[in-house]
Amino acid sequence: MRKRSNAAGLPAPETKARVNGYEVDFFWPQLGIVVEADGLRYHRTPLQQRRGLERDQAHTASGLRPLRFSHWQIAFEPSYVQRILHETVAALPVP
Repeated sequence: MRKRSNAAGLPAPETKARVNGYEVDFFWPQLGIVVEADGLRYHRTPLQQRRGLERDQAHTASGLRPLRFSHWQIAFEPSYVQRILHETVAALPVP
């Protein structure tokens, strides 16, 4: 049986994986989903924000679905994060 990710009910993601030349926070290769958790420490300046956008664009161009959640959302709105993850998975094409 596959290990499940915390309350989201998804398979456990790879963490700190290299995807399209970038280290990502969470990666579900079987689902094609990349999740970045954005805190102010690493996403405060315009340059840091641009790099985040370039990552998302590279992932999208390769056929993946990048999602970004703020630290606030993860810490204080976990049901929202879970809902978006579930809706994203539900919208995936059936193989």
